[in-house]
Amino acid sequence: MQENLSEWKKFPASEDAYESIKDFILDAAKNFNVKQEKILRLELGIEEIVINIIHYAYKDGGDIFVKVYDDETQNIFYFELADYGTPFNPLEKIDPRSVDKSEIQDRKIGGFGIAFVKKTFVNLSYAYENFQGQKANHLTLGFKK
Repeated sequence: MQENLSEWKKFPASEDAYESIKDFILDAAKNFNVKQEKILRLELGIEEIVINIIHYAYKDGGDIFVKVYDDETQNIFYFELADYGTPFNPLEKIDPRSVDKSEIQDRKIGGFGIAFVKKTFVNLSYAYENFQGQKANHLTLGFKK
């Protein structure tokens, strides 16, 4: 019996669980026919978002919920992430290149990962909303297959 990939799956928000989260999403992407030559770019986007949740959402640990699905008509693979951590909308972050015109070696470290995510995913949305009875960060990312 094939697992229903449209259901939420819960993982601990820890570095030890990162590989399992990444593998769950990438296995689903391959199952939904994301082109092999696009998998590395997808993996980098997953890493940026999931590692940020692991490092910054919770002070004392928590969970990350992951849901994957496919939109065949638009040829887009989706995954959603939800967590009960500190509210944070990554889509509001400004691309540091737009405000810091100094040479790359002179720029402050940080901020480029979210800019990469914004360029990598064709559909992005964020809400701080009720999720399974509690307020949660809810991020939806669509990746062109």
